[in-house]
Amino acid sequence: MIGKFRQDENGNMAILFGVAFSLGVMICSIVVDGAALFHERRMLQAGVDIAALTAARDPSRGEALALAALIGAGLGDALAQGTLTVRPGRYSANPDLPPAQRFEVGALPANAVSVSVTHSGTLHFASAMAPPPDISASAIATVTPRVSFTIGSRLASLDGGIANAVLGALLGTNLSLSAMDYNRLAGVKVNALSFLDALAIEMGIEAVSYDDLLAAEAGAGQIAAALARVVNGPERGLLSTIALRGIGNSVPIGQLLDLGRYGRLNLHDETAALAADFSALDILTASAALADGDGQVRLAVTLSLPGVAKIDLDLAIGQPPQGGGFYALGPGGTIVRTSQLRLRLAVRILAGSVVSGGVVNLPIWLDVAHAQARVLDATCPNPEFPQGTARIAVVPGILTAAIGAMNDAQLNGFGALPPANPVKLLDAALLSITGSARVTASQTVPLVLQFSSDDIAAGILKTARTQTIASSLVTSLFANLDLRVQLDLLGIGLNLNVIAASLRALLAPLALPLDALLASLLQTLGLGLGEADVRVYGVQCSDPVLVG
Repeated sequence: MIGKFRQDENGNMAILFGVAFSLGVMICSIVVDGAALFHERRMLQAGVDIAALTAARDPSRGEALALAALIGAGLGDALAQGTLTVRPGRYSANPDLPPAQRFEVGALPANAVSVSVTHSGTLHFASAMAPPPDISASAIATVTPRVSFTIGSRLASLDGGIANAVLGALLGTNLSLSAMDYNRLAGVKVNALSFLDALAIEMGIEAVSYDDLLAAEAGAGQIAAALARVVNGPERGLLSTIALRGIGNSVPIGQLLDLGRYGRLNLHDETAALAADFSALDILTASAALADGDGQVRLAVTLSLPGVAKIDLDLAIGQPPQGGGFYALGPGGTIVRTSQLRLRLAVRILAGSVVSGGVVNLPIWLDVAHAQARVLDATCPNPEFPQGTARIAVVPGILTAAIGAMNDAQLNGFGALPPANPVKLLDAALLSITGSARVTASQTVPLVLQFSSDDIAAGILKTARTQTIASSLVTSLFANLDLRVQLDLLGIGLNLNVIAASLRALLAPLALPLDALLASLLQTLGLGLGEADVRVYGVQCSDPVLVG
């Protein structure tokens, strides 16, 4: 019987089919569960990516934001049985560092968040054969704070006469505004994007983006007309008056305003918003410094001082280097610069107390280099600091001043510093006096200005001052004045203390008025002696990205 059963082949296919079917079911269950786990892993990764991007907008509330994003993505059940880890820190896109070392947990100021989720996967068929495996996903997202800021806005106590002469010459037009008019223009605020939209209309440019417009040049009159389009009240009439004077000298718009990545926005986009509202006078003075005229202005200055016969003042403004303008918007490392300025002052003084009928010629020159401001870092707006914070490193302009001669070539030759050779101050029949003086202020280490959220909200203007400069420039020059008195009759050089003391006494009353004159002129141009004024308009943190 047994042997016969062994030799019977009936039903073999059914047995083979049953075994194959069982193996097939097992394989299919593994495949289905594997595919389900893979899909679950992908959904978890997508949710974690969204959570990291959301949390990166405010790392200080990273865990709460990440949790809300994960629940919103339908992963609440997964979190109930798993673990969520949220770690704020700082991400540095330094190509010299391995990718694994670019995110530092807990480093400040935080600009990134790491989000990790681990939970047990779901097995639909294979749960009887094996325990469910753990699946996990992680992501790091960072946001780059972009700071909008300006340099060099100094708008206090404007003198209408000086402002008209200086700004008018640089803009290539005639100005006849009063000090009150200038103060009105200093008080009216203009949004950067609204101004550029109006400028495009004024120039008849059908540009697609702001970058297209920034690549063009505008006449000073067109800039004034564009400002008139976006302001109301008496200020519109003032700006229209300037615009009607003519097109004036041209201004490279890209050196006036730098929008960074926001330059890719379309012109006249009503949804575009930018935290940058500065005064109309800010734009006019910055445009004057960038205008491509001959860059030289000559003024005849009147000071009501006894003994002063005449004062002539010449100034030249150099072109700032590429890559820095009056206003910029960008991340850490973004730079704005002021223009280089050179001044020549010729004062003629009646020398009655020194020699009857003589005239003292007092030549003074100033060389003010570029002042530069650079974004060090910033933090994004959050509930505790609604405007964010920013740190700006500032190098105030290096200043050299001298009593000495400067010819026209040296006035406009910004490539070299003029010499400070002794100059003849008095040349009478029997008596000549030569003298020289020089002071230099330099700032080799950047000065760091900290802008709090309250500072940004209030539009606080902060000043970085060169720490080695004397507060009274001309007074310092007079204190360092080296005089040499020579009697031509004898043909020998003598230190005649009485004559030298008389000349010093003659010059002493002029120190403070000349300091005030130079300060007023530099204020008109938005510059300070060895100073740089910085204002932060806002910190924007949009478009977080995944990294790592």
